[in-house]
Amino acid sequence: MKILVTGGAGKLGALVVEALVQRGHHVHVFDLPHVDFSPVNTLPHVHVFKGTIVDRDHVTAACDGVDEAVHLAAILPPYSERDAETTLQVNVTGTRNVVQALEDTSAAPLVLSSSVSVYGSTQDEDPPITTKHPVTATDIYAQSKILAEEAVQGSSLRYTILRISGIYAAVPFEFPSPVQFRAAQRVEFVAREDVVTALVAAAEDTSQGNTILNIAGGRSWQMTGEHFVGDVFAAFGVDGAVDYLPDDGYFDWYDTHASQRCLRYQQTSFVRFTKKLSTLFNT
Repeated sequence: MKILVTGGAGKLGALVVEALVQRGHHVHVFDLPHVDFSPVNTLPHVHVFKGTIVDRDHVTAACDGVDEAVHLAAILPPYSERDAETTLQVNVTGTRNVVQALEDTSAAPLVLSSSVSVYGSTQDEDPPITTKHPVTATDIYAQSKILAEEAVQGSSLRYTILRISGIYAAVPFEFPSPVQFRAAQRVEFVAREDVVTALVAAAEDTSQGNTILNIAGGRSWQMTGEHFVGDVFAAFGVDGAVDYLPDDGYFDWYDTHASQRCLRYQQTSFVRFTKKLSTLFNT
């Protein structure tokens, strides 16, 4: 297929593009003109489109002739909370532009990268959180994702919405300060490579239509925030400490049975993830 990936030069996007190319697809990579396209420039069957997601003409050019679209371009936390107007313009108006451009050109199905933030704070409820849970905005990012989902759901396109939990990669990283959860809070994150697998599988499943799925690590990733942080620092081989939120963040444990059945993406258990970190920092 010919597949559009918005935000395709970013860290996650470039991995999605690479995986799609390896599976024989031709990829339209759309991203801002000033970003580093070197991760995708040398890949075969890649056509680079430089532009901004808030410019309808730029988006339409990238959408023309595609068989499927994966929409990743967005402003993420913590940057999303610093400028509400820009975040809503990119995350919401940008999504509307992608929807309209696809409707005007190829009518290709759309995979939207959304977020579990749309559920709000759920720690007072019984887990796991399902996709039937009502949505509620507790910050600018969640608001933007709710409105982006509404733009997709209100379109004529076939769509798959992936509500993705916090993504962690087995690479050197620092926790933000504060981390976006309480010490005793239920959290369930997901390995970056598994998110790539889920996005690629969703793009390739042309039979899928008008579906919302939770994307998270699975049972082995279900723990408290303090447990998660402690095991990560143990894998680093250091005695680290972080500042936690005083109140609940929007992470929780999720029902991922449907997404795993459809996409077969949960390939990295939490133990495997921490072993990768340990190997990285102790060789």
